[in-house]
Amino acid sequence: MRMVLAEPHTLIRAGLRKLLEEGTGTEVVAEAGDGQELLELAGRLRPDVVMTELNLPQISGLEALAQIRRHYPEIAVIILAAPSDGHHVRSALKNGAAGFIAKDAEPMELGLALRAVERRQIYLSPAISHKAIERRADERAEDAAVLTPRQRQVLQLIGRGKSTKEIAALMGISVKTVETHRARLMQSLGLYGTNALMRHAIRAGLDYSTA
Repeated sequence: MRMVLAEPHTLIRAGLRKLLEEGTGTEVVAEAGDGQELLELAGRLRPDVVMTELNLPQISGLEALAQIRRHYPEIAVIILAAPSDGHHVRSALKNGAAGFIAKDAEPMELGLALRAVERRQIYLSPAISHKAIERRADERAEDAAVLTPRQRQVLQLIGRGKSTKEIAALMGISVKTVETHRARLMQSLGLYGTNALMRHAIRAGLDYSTA
């Protein structure tokens, strides 16, 4: 997997690069110290994934995310954030972030996040996920009001990255029934596709698993 790494602090960037290359086998093809440089490198090198700090000079990580996803949708973007940045999760997911890794996370989470990206799933560090869920606590009832208990359960399992067959086995229902629930979820929520449902599940605080 080829990556462009964006972090304004040279020493932190060097440490991350070492962890990524030695711990996950990722090829860091370039480094950026600000958002403008990140966008230029992403456009020129077209990496598989970008890992970026939120607080970049010139152009923020969130704005860089939005532009990368708009112009180069094939590039996955993972955000590095502090647990206190949990309020950015919703807007980042809306703009197509592939995941959030907390800055105080264990190094093993880098590998978990990258494997999730390879499976086209979304990864959130537990600390980030908990903050996002806390912020959404008051809104859950509104989000869930249009869903039946079964639909809510299916949506929760989609948020955990479970396949249709896995959901059917876990719930003791047929694959066809799961597909019906999925179709009705998309219709009720005005969403299209599994990734859109997964993002909604996380935003709504329905995903309690981060791997």
